[in-house]
Amino acid sequence: MSKSQNMPHSMHWSARSSVLSSVLSEALDNLEVIMQEEGIWPDAKPTRQVLDSALQSTVPFAVDSLPFESWLAFIFIPKMRIIIAQKQTLPAMQITPAAQVYLNGIGHRTIAQLQTIDDIASEKGV
Repeated sequence: MSKSQNMPHSMHWSARSSVLSSVLSEALDNLEVIMQEEGIWPDAKPTRQVLDSALQSTVPFAVDSLPFESWLAFIFIPKMRIIIAQKQTLPAMQITPAAQVYLNGIGHRTIAQLQTIDDIASEKGV
């Protein structure tokens, strides 16, 4: 019998969640670096008013309030880091298709890294 088969289900899930969180945290760090290297990372943080408006937006990725790359940098990445820190369940997500549309032919490594993050969130990447 393997070690994982002897573990209570909750302990096994907790260990798996910890691994997912660690892998996702590293993937988010890599996304930030890649966006900076590709020149996609925004030069300035939006104002509090713009961020509040984006957080209230019902439009996917708040593209009515700020550019997609600003949503990634100042809403998505920080929100995912909070989810990890609070040990919340990772949401199912598919950000890559939106990135392909909104980044419009630029940021190929950014898009690839977002696919990695999508896969991690759906547990394909571990």
